[in-house]
Amino acid sequence: GGLWIGAQKGAVTAVSTAAIDVGSVSRGEGFEFTNGIGDTVRERSTLAGTYFDTTSISHQDFLCDFTDSRTSSTNGDTIINHIPLNVNVHLETYAWNYSFADFFVILNYTIKNVGTDTLNNVYTGMWTNPAVRNTNLSGYPSGSEFYRHQGNGFVDSLRMHYTFDFDGQPYGPPADSYFGVKLLGVTPFPLYTRHTIDSNFFQQVTNLNELDSAVYYNAWRFRSSSGDVAYFYPSVDDNNSSPFEGRYQRLRQSLPKPKIDPLRLAPGNYTNLLSVGPFPQLLPGDSMNIVLAFVCAKKFGTLPARFDSLESRKTLYANAGWAQKAYDGEDINGNNQLDAGEDLDGDNVLDRYVLPQPPKQPKIYSEVNNENVVIYWDKFTAENSIDPITKEKDFEGYRIYRSNAGADFQNPEDFILTLSLVGEFDRSDDSVGYNTGFSKIKLATPKIVDGDTFYYRFPPIDAENSGLTHLNGWQYLYGISAFDKGDPANNLPPLESGKVLSRVIPGTPPTSDKSKAIGVYPNPYYVNAYWDGNGERQRKIVFYNLPAQCYVTIFTLTGDVVAEFTHDAATYNGNDIPWFQRYDNVSAKPVFSGGEHAWNLVTKFDQALATGLYLFSVEDNSNDEIKTGKFLIIK
Repeated sequence: GGLWIGAQKGAVTAVSTAAIDVGSVSRGEGFEFTNGIGDTVRERSTLAGTYFDTTSISHQDFLCDFTDSRTSSTNGDTIINHIPLNVNVHLETYAWNYSFADFFVILNYTIKNVGTDTLNNVYTGMWTNPAVRNTNLSGYPSGSEFYRHQGNGFVDSLRMHYTFDFDGQPYGPPADSYFGVKLLGVTPFPLYTRHTIDSNFFQQVTNLNELDSAVYYNAWRFRSSSGDVAYFYPSVDDNNSSPFEGRYQRLRQSLPKPKIDPLRLAPGNYTNLLSVGPFPQLLPGDSMNIVLAFVCAKKFGTLPARFDSLESRKTLYANAGWAQKAYDGEDINGNNQLDAGEDLDGDNVLDRYVLPQPPKQPKIYSEVNNENVVIYWDKFTAENSIDPITKEKDFEGYRIYRSNAGADFQNPEDFILTLSLVGEFDRSDDSVGYNTGFSKIKLATPKIVDGDTFYYRFPPIDAENSGLTHLNGWQYLYGISAFDKGDPANNLPPLESGKVLSRVIPGTPPTSDKSKAIGVYPNPYYVNAYWDGNGERQRKIVFYNLPAQCYVTIFTLTGDVVAEFTHDAATYNGNDIPWFQRYDNVSAKPVFSGGEHAWNLVTKFDQALATGLYLFSVEDNSNDEIKTGKFLIIK
């Protein structure tokens, strides 16, 4: 799919297309937007982590810029049949991980006239060639047969067209799913045609309720110019007067309703165009904004796939409704203006993309010790959170998640997905949740670390009954979230914040106690054991009972030095070996006990350690005490 923009520039009518099913594809034809050399797609997020940015709109924003001003691509290929309108486009997409908002992505286009000509009678829209299939069973087979089993429909009151799997043929059971493209809003409002007994005339749209009168839907058979002319793909002749031949003609009017209705009743490979306009003028230097949503949903009910009923679209409509609520934000009456009583946050600005929000993430602190991990978190960050919609403190409770020992070995890249719920605690003074209260996790005396105060801990105070064990040297991931009461009046379930992650490796604390021997585990070390990484550099053994600051030297039995390193409990983070570097996709930095240090069995000469018995010495920087030991490597 892609954006279409059509306008009249002097005596010329032109349409710039990001993608199109041209009948005879030539290089560049129909793909008329280009980006500058070095331009990238940028990512940002409201969630803590790598992409956190205070200017973010959603949990995952993507941003990019492109233009139709060039007649050739950056590699020199000519874009044939392209008449530039000279517009620059800035695209931002927004996606949230809330349960009620996880089925749509919003596309926010800002279109600026960077040329010297005024653009008149501007139309813009989204062209798509969607296929809804059960790819879990069929995969992604090539060929047109994959696309020929789609049903299509249009709901003018929702400004949305949709596609569904009509029969699942020829690859197996149908997907029972919908994909929709919905126009959420535009700025400024366009004109629309008002019909009277005597004539038709243009009138200004004044609110979202009237916008459906300026929205148009077209569908045509993919690259087809046979049969019914209404379903011909449009040519590049944008000055053509035929309502079905030119791309500009497709943008400015819908298919007749008798041509739209049959699309729901028989399968076919159709492309879709949802457009809006006209915008009377776009002067040089001026901008306009169009916002759409891609909406997905499972079919509701048990009707066979080929039946597309109002009941079947129940979930699609609900998901589309949440996308519209997200766009509307503070614009309660939909007139593109901030009116009295709409300024929810008091900033005197019309804020869009306002959704019900879960409580804020609590602040956490992790304490790691010998076969033990304790996670602490604060009380007021989450519990004093105010929902931007209800303006109420609706905090309900906390959930604690943890990975199992060894989950990181099996799927390092998916470590963050291995978390399981290990604890849930909620308020006892209402009818929501289990009403457990917080007595088991609340500290008798708050813990203060670096000026932050922590009121709760997990495992619970009665840790022996938690059922959790922690093995030294094994890596665990904890996640703490807060959730609210939900909003039954709006059929909204309790919302949960993102998890604040803590990555911990239990072990012995640092010690200079002369009576405690320094050792290595696993000892002996067996290559290709369960804890062994893939490849020579992904292995590790762990030295334990180390002093806070020390120097470690490893020898062969003949006294040759094979490796040496410095250990500092205050700064050690494991990143001196590749084994821990595999988990850099987890935003949380590892927390160690301080008395342990991992080594990857690679010598200072960059060679893998051979089978044999090895000796080591550890020099304590605080007292010059030296301890020794040995370990065995078996390959």
